[in-house]
Amino acid sequence: MNREQKLRNLILDRYTSLRRFAMEADIPYSTLMTLLSRDIGGASFDIVILICKKLDVDPLKI
Repeated sequence: MNREQKLRNLILDRYTSLRRFAMEADIPYSTLMTLLSRDIGGASFDIVILICKKLDVDPLKI
């Protein structure tokens, strides 16, 4: 399982939808979907930190 799939699973385990998570994390839904459909390695560091903070996970362990 790749990092993007792990993040998707974490989000869906804790939130009713990806859209709901994006709203509560205060990040654009389109940004979240792009991040999850492509390589997270190319994402903005700030966005990755926001997501990990909201999910209460260590960004180095994804």
